[in-house]
Amino acid sequence: MPETSDCQLSTSEDEIGKQQRSNSSSSENRATMVTYWKRNSNPNLQSMMLDTNADKINQFEYPEILECLPDLDGKRVLELGAGIGRFTKRFAQLAKSVVAVDFMESFLEKNRAENSHYGTVEFLHQDATQLSFEPNSFDIVFSNWLFMYLSDEETGQLLQKSLSWLTPGGTMFFRESCFHSSGNIKSGENPTYYRSPRQYIDICHSRILNGTPEHPHDQIYELIFAKALESYYEIKHNNNQVCFLFLKTNLQNLHGYKTLQDFLDHSEYALKSIQKYESVRGEGYVTIGGAELTQVLIKRLNLTSSQRLLNFGSATGGSSFQISQDYGCEIVGVDISANMIGIAWDRALSYKGHRIRFEVGDGTKMRFSPSKFDAIYSRDVMFHVSDKTTLLNNFYTWLKHGGRLLITDFCCGNTPFSQDLIDYVRSGMYTMPSIQEYAELFKKCGFTEVHVEDHSDLYQQYCQNEIEIAEKNRMNPNSKLTRQELDESVRQWKLKYSLTNSGQRRWCIFEALKPSVSFDEDDNNNEQ
Repeated sequence: MPETSDCQLSTSEDEIGKQQRSNSSSSENRATMVTYWKRNSNPNLQSMMLDTNADKINQFEYPEILECLPDLDGKRVLELGAGIGRFTKRFAQLAKSVVAVDFMESFLEKNRAENSHYGTVEFLHQDATQLSFEPNSFDIVFSNWLFMYLSDEETGQLLQKSLSWLTPGGTMFFRESCFHSSGNIKSGENPTYYRSPRQYIDICHSRILNGTPEHPHDQIYELIFAKALESYYEIKHNNNQVCFLFLKTNLQNLHGYKTLQDFLDHSEYALKSIQKYESVRGEGYVTIGGAELTQVLIKRLNLTSSQRLLNFGSATGGSSFQISQDYGCEIVGVDISANMIGIAWDRALSYKGHRIRFEVGDGTKMRFSPSKFDAIYSRDVMFHVSDKTTLLNNFYTWLKHGGRLLITDFCCGNTPFSQDLIDYVRSGMYTMPSIQEYAELFKKCGFTEVHVEDHSDLYQQYCQNEIEIAEKNRMNPNSKLTRQELDESVRQWKLKYSLTNSGQRRWCIFEALKPSVSFDEDDNNNEQ
């Protein structure tokens, strides 16, 4: 489907349009969509992207989207909103079979003319919302600029059917314009639903496919990543072109939640919990010490404006905005919590001109190109990750040679565990190796110059200060939190202080280096 444009559309006008569409019947909305697409039915790249710079954008956007996809070899692909065949061609070249669907006959005819000779593509001129396939028919469902033309109900229904059409372990990829348009070609009435990325994530997470005798487990969409396209960020300086990759997986039972992300977003990083953290540590901060400790720690990385930093566990954005203002470097902020990145996305709208992008993702499953980052900074995140080896191996791959890694995290101490610590670890699903085990893990993954500092005393100082702030908040009649929530906030801070003060839990700073390229390695790379 083509991208929508109307760059001068104000927020208020966009909201009025949304309200008008929500008040209209499905048939009226569909008629508006048909009129819109017919007006933009010229089958060329500019019409598809609604941008006079379409050729330039496509040079960078096209390979970036393909990099996001799983291996296509031998796969059965369903392409929804296939348009003139920008991606159909690549699918036809690599996949076992492709079903290319589009509502606009002129687009599909151009697609057929370009790609039918591959012999692996079935072309369907049909409304995607009316499709029907057998369960487990496809390994990949792909969509580029489609759901933003559908109502919430239609989007939910199509995603539900797609979950059924996917084989277990299959992937759902889609890309949408979020918040506002990107194209610079005006096109009259704008029928697009500019949702936030979080809305798309919520719609996907609410889909459940009940088990069958052949597949007895209930199945769901598990988010692998949601990220803004770097090409649009580089060329058009916006972060609103967002792509999503979901995996069809079995429904788990993590304290009653479907995935780790679902668990965290309904417990430690539920919206109310985020409010508790920020009420004590400052807006944008959920880790100990807030802006003050961030400033102290980040100096260790010796960042420059020409570098790119991965802020892993970026939370609601405070440290990324702070680092960007202080050092001017490019920052990619990643967090598994959709709640926190949703807040960061909203706040990033006030930081135009800063080179910051935020992504929702699981660091053990998401992908970045090798040697992408000059430094990686991660605060109190890895105790949430059970598979630390995979994550550290990914960090090693993503870092440039000579790149630095700085992590703060919790370790278990030498003191016997109390029931309080056991309950704390179980309730949060934490994993805390010993300090020595942690250090050895860095070395095992290839890092050198591994340096560890036990700064539990510093943690305790900040924790005491934050207990005092939490106590004061409890007396604030204008607090957004209830008295019960404020009381719970104080109790949690005191528990964290007690567990660290007793020596059962330690707070450490880890620094490590990815070795520079050796002469032998450099020669081998040059030969290739």
